[in-house]
Amino acid sequence: MASEAGNIIKHGWLFMVANVVNRAAGLLLLPLYTKVLTPPEFGVYALVVVVSDLLAVMLMIGMSNAFTAVYFEHEEGPERRRVVSTCLLALFGVSVAMIGLSYPAGLAGSWAMFGSGEHATVMALALFGVALTTLFELALAYYRVRRRSGLCLAVSLAKVVALLGFNVLFLWAMKLGVEGIFLANAGSFAVLGLGLMAVILRENGVGFSWPVLKRVGILGLPYMPQSLLDIANNFVARWLLNVLLTTAAVGIFAFGMRLAQILYMFLTASFLQIWSVSRLEGARETDSAQSDFVFHLFVVVLTGAALGMALVSPEILWLIASDAYAPVLPCIPFLVLAFVLHGVRMNPEVAILKARRVGVLPWISAASLAVGTALAVVMVWRWGVLGAALANLGREIFQIVTTEVVRRRLCRDDVPLNAVRVGWILVPAMAAYAAGAYLFGDAVDPAVTAQKVLLTLVFLGVALLGPGIGPVGRGVMMKMLPRLQRRAASTP
Repeated sequence: MASEAGNIIKHGWLFMVANVVNRAAGLLLLPLYTKVLTPPEFGVYALVVVVSDLLAVMLMIGMSNAFTAVYFEHEEGPERRRVVSTCLLALFGVSVAMIGLSYPAGLAGSWAMFGSGEHATVMALALFGVALTTLFELALAYYRVRRRSGLCLAVSLAKVVALLGFNVLFLWAMKLGVEGIFLANAGSFAVLGLGLMAVILRENGVGFSWPVLKRVGILGLPYMPQSLLDIANNFVARWLLNVLLTTAAVGIFAFGMRLAQILYMFLTASFLQIWSVSRLEGARETDSAQSDFVFHLFVVVLTGAALGMALVSPEILWLIASDAYAPVLPCIPFLVLAFVLHGVRMNPEVAILKARRVGVLPWISAASLAVGTALAVVMVWRWGVLGAALANLGREIFQIVTTEVVRRRLCRDDVPLNAVRVGWILVPAMAAYAAGAYLFGDAVDPAVTAQKVLLTLVFLGVALLGPGIGPVGRGVMMKMLPRLQRRAASTP
């Protein structure tokens, strides 16, 4: 019975390792950014990143997801190779066009965002880098569908080395500031993106199919408005902070978001990859008890990581940033809770994807944008950076509730989200954080840090034994333990 759950956890772990390596550069570079850049400079960086993210979504048009689906629609051999080369060549053509327009577009973006052309070069470098990043991301999607995990890991390591090297050169040694960050990104992905494209085309040949491209566009386009709206949700709070307060406030809030986003990058994204890919392949239906156990185990791990991050946020700030970023500390618990709810929201979203009803997701994102904007206007005006964090949490609560309501209407045969069981995981975590905040405050001391870690471990034990996992889930876990122990013993 536990074999399916064991396979999901095993592959999910491998995906997590790949994600950790792939995202490691951003985490390792964060201390460099916060030590070198002032909050106003970090605010400029955060605003430019939002614009580049919007462009990346427009360029990719959901191509990674659509590429995976179309790839598996075709038989192994020439047909799949044509899918690969078609997607690469199409994306390369769009990227070349974008590179040619990067400076005019960057100038327009600088005027629109900052009211002057002062940051036109930074914008242009950001857009240049994004155009090349899309090739790299499609190459990783190709290696994932081919299950070439070793090569995928090697490519991810190369990305980390390139980004670290170029950032140290341009940001630290040459002191180019925000421009140095985007120049480093452009240089790294110029080498990696174009190099991987050449290798993959040599492996698959150069072929092009309009019907394949049309099919990819049909499947990918519904993802674009949803992704654009989700990015717009993140942009609203930053824009209001910039207008109502200062660019420094944007930098402080963006720093907090960057920390909380680690939960998504290292845990939720890993879980989502194996969860959604297994559904897309559709080779067999997973046992409902095992699937339910894996999901709630994921929520326990994600919540435990969020609790630990919230408790040790003073230590994190002391380690990687200057005191100028201290106003972010009251925001961290609300930001990490929002990312936990975001992870829970993946459950109904995958069900909607499985039912091929993705067209409804942009409407949910649009409604969430409207609610989030209204909350941000009120709360940023009233409480500044803390208000932005509260508005972000409020929008996420609205979005998860709306997505689950829609899921229950469209996917009646699918097992709905059990809010009570999720609550039995979240509420003890909130209680543990409240106790930790009362007992330890913002103290930074090795003995206090050890107690915070112990409190997090106590929560994990309570959550694993509580109603959140449930007796059936614990039964699955008990059946898995002997297999995991044998596997660990056989590992050299």
